Amino acid sequence: MASLKKNVFLVGFMGVGKTTVARRLARDLGVASIDVDAYLQRKHGKDANQLFKQRGEKGLRKLESFALAECAAMGPAVISCGEGIVASPRNRKLIAEEGFAVLLESSMEGSLARVRSLRTRPLLAHGCDTDKLWRERKPLYDEVACARIDVTDKSTAAVAAEVADILKKAGIYRP
Repeated sequence: MASLKKNVFLVGFMGVGKTTVARRLARDLGVASIDVDAYLQRKHGKDANQLFKQRGEKGLRKLESFALAECAAMGPAVISCGEGIVASPRNRKLIAEEGFAVLLESSMEGSLARVRSLRTRPLLAHGCDTDKLWRERKPLYDEVACARIDVTDKSTAAVAAEVADILKKAGIYRP
């Protein structure tokens, strides 16, 4: 029976395909997939944008931290993380201790071009400075990354296959 030895966290800037790749990867490997943003929405009955409006960015990040810890405790699973997960030192520590992080990367322009809806992107919906956000987050993604995949011009299936190969080689996934 196929299994993961530890959680696999997919991290990266908004629009790189973390949720889509996580679903495909989990299906291909026959393992569980958990989306932190979807979990947060089910738990609180509001999406990230609504929580951001209601509690501010600090409040949203606090709820996100609790959700990440709860999702990690459900694993091992493929866990897709919201782009801001890495902003918290506590979350970076949890990711390092509880799993293997794969950074899905693209240029900022490429990432933003793939964002379909501002409704689900609270920082974009509230007019954040994406250049500044990119510069702040990039070193944090690099800090947690155990592996990196450039998603530019690649299909979901191709990215999922690359992640699967990395996990097999690292001994994280056993077919």
